[in-house]
Amino acid sequence: MEKWGYVRVSVDRETQAAGWAEQHRVLKELGCTRIFEEEASTRGERPVFDSMMREAAQSAHEARRICICAAKMDRAFRDLIAADAAITKGDNPHVIWHLPDLSPNPLDPSDPVQMLLVRMMAAVGQFERDRLAERRAYGIAKAKAEGKYKGRAPTARAKTDKVLSARDRGLTPDETAKVVGISRASVYRILKDHPQDAAS
Repeated sequence: MEKWGYVRVSVDRETQAAGWAEQHRVLKELGCTRIFEEEASTRGERPVFDSMMREAAQSAHEARRICICAAKMDRAFRDLIAADAAITKGDNPHVIWHLPDLSPNPLDPSDPVQMLLVRMMAAVGQFERDRLAERRAYGIAKAKAEGKYKGRAPTARAKTDKVLSARDRGLTPDETAKVVGISRASVYRILKDHPQDAAS
């Protein structure tokens, strides 16, 4: 059985370096031979995740089962519906999931006890995210009313000028990421935000 790993941080790998490294450590210990990496919020689009799931569904068969691993359930799924759909209603029964924070072994969709645990954990996680968003919104509103709200400190986007300068010197996105000290995904986001510059 092949093991693929999925790593996700909601901001970028520099800001959440500890979480990024910890996910890689867990997946390496699980024996994952391929790692899919994504810097995306659960609320936004996740093209890497979607692409990984399509490839797994197309590639897996009885003689080649694929086990997709995530260090924690909340790294893979945005809510209860997404978790239930991927684990119990996937397009290919030969694609299974391993979430070590729920079970030391790959999940068995036919096991009602395991699926109850998955649904309970997903529901609790969704509740916690909803409450966090509620508290965050309240805090922002309070800070704005008091004139103290400045927004989130810029991260990779603060290096936009350096990225554009590197591109103008003919560096590839990979080279730019190394020179500027940010992720490749951040470089692509900056270039996407400056289509006229990129075309010149």
